[in-house]
Formats: sequence, structure tokens, C-alpha cells
Amino acid sequence: MSNQRFPISAVLPVYNCRERLERHLKSVVVWAPTVTELIVVESGSTDGTMELVKEVLGPLGAHFIQHPPGLYQSWNAGIAAATSPWCYISTVEDPISPEGISHLLEVAKRHDPDVVISPPEMMNEDGSEPVADKMPSNRLADAFRASGLSDRILSRAETIANLCGFIPHGLLGSSASNLYRTSFLQQHTFPGDFGHCGDTAWGVTVAPIARVAFTPCSCAQFYCQKEHAARSREQQRELSRRLSALAIVSLKTASITNPDLIPLLGWLENHTFYSAGLWKLLADHQAYQEHLQAKYKGGIIQYLKRAIRDEWKQLGGK
Repeated sequence: MSNQRFPISAVLPVYNCRERLERHLKSVVVWAPTVTELIVVESGSTDGTMELVKEVLGPLGAHFIQHPPGLYQSWNAGIAAATSPWCYISTVEDPISPEGISHLLEVAKRHDPDVVISPPEMMNEDGSEPVADKMPSNRLADAFRASGLSDRILSRAETIANLCGFIPHGLLGSSASNLYRTSFLQQHTFPGDFGHCGDTAWGVTVAPIARVAFTPCSCAQFYCQKEHAARSREQQRELSRRLSALAIVSLKTASITNPDLIPLLGWLENHTFYSAGLWKLLADHQAYQEHLQAKYKGGIIQYLKRAIRDEWKQLGGK
């Protein structure tokens, strides 16, 4: 392979996504020749996904590996096979350009981090137009731009606050907008038991130790998909509780050898305590609203009619 290729292993996980993959591959074929290695992780698709990806990326020298279904488990399998110094994770319908990959690598070379984070350009579900939705990384980028800041390494306090302060979300946002040090990812794999929040779970795990660089430049796009079932408030509450507990354990463990982290541990425990209070308030409010809906089913007039009828019966009326 040409020495001019970027020292990047790109991992593309696919599973039963042929229709969306067709659109995604239009960007992949543009940047694939710029990276040293392209690893496709396929998980037993039955809709022609594997046939399509082999047809399009096989001629570009892609390596194909099989792994049982599992979102972040498939990511980890591809990362384990990576041999280049840097790793890029290409998730279906989160396209990036060669210029975006080049910028991430430039930031990585300037700061020598474990991960470079950039804000994705938020798009509607088919990528035809931008949307107003924002991730934490987009808001941080807005603050950087407003202050005239360019890419830089985040301090330890900034890293912990940004990776642990938005649970169940996190600064990582879309991993398809980021670039990772391969050896760091291989040592610290993505947790596979947090649903679609494995990125956030990884972030809170490594927050006390990772060297994080942030750039306000948008390097990739993120298509806001609507197909995933919305979590109930109780599910969101439980996910937040688990992620907060993971963050506290990670920080407690790191503070044993780094006492400077103890004030941040205190901040995180306070943050978690008050966040739990807000979750309880929301849960109580929802329960009260459901009670009112059940009580006044059919409207206030029907409720009054039922109340008068019940009172009349108690008085012996018929």
C-alpha cells in the first residue's frame, strides 16, 4: 500500500442494513483509498448486506471478518483486528469526507491524544437537510467558536465534566465524528451492555485517564434516525443511574493513585445526587399526570356526573 495513505484503520460494522448501506457506501468509497486499512465487521445479515459490501469494498482491498450480532461487540472485534496507529469507526449513515478524516488526523498529530472529538453536522434521517438538534459536542463547539478557540487538549477537569456531566449523553456524541488511538481502544474496549449508549459508557470509564483533544470543526455528519423505539422515562432513569454509578466507580478507582481527582469525585457524586432528585421529580410528576388522566377519564363533566351518581347511590337513590 502507498505510504501516502493515512495511518488509520477504519472499522465498518454492518448488520441487516442494505438499504441504508447503499447511501453510506457512496461516502466510504471516496475516503477508503486514503486510509491504510479498511475492516468490515459483518454479523450474519440476511438482507444482502454482505453481498453488497463485498461487491463495493472488496475491490478497494477491504478485510472482512465475521462476528455474532452485538453493536459494540462488533466494534470491538474490528478494533482488535486493527493494525494502524489510529482507528476510525464508520457507522452506517454517519458519513465523513476525506477532508474530515485529514483534519482529525492533523489534530491527533498536533496533540498526541487518545481520542480526538469533533461535533457532527446534524442532519435529518436521509441526510437531505440540516436539523436544529444538538449533541453536547455541538454546544461545546459553539462555545469554542464564540470565544475564538481552535482545537486543543482538554484539562482533566474539563474532560471529566464533559464526559460525565451530560449522562445519559456524553461529549463523544457520534463516534463516526471522532478518531481514536488504536492501542488505547484495544486496551479500553467499548462496553456492550448499555444499549446504544456504549459510547457514553466508554467515555465515563476512561474520563479519569484519557488524553482528550477537541476540535470545533465538524468533520462528519450524523443522520438523526427515528427507527429506534423511544425509551420510557423509567428506562432513561435506570440508564442514567447505571452510567452515573459506572462514572463514580471509574473516578474512585483512578483517585486511589491520583489524589488530585478527589475534588472531581466529590463534584460527580453531588452531580449524581441532584440529578437523581430531578429524575424522581419527573417520575412523580408523570405518575400524578397518569393519576389525573385515569381519574378524569372522559373529561371533567363525565367525572362530575360519575361523582354525583355515586353520591346519589350512597344516599339511597336509584
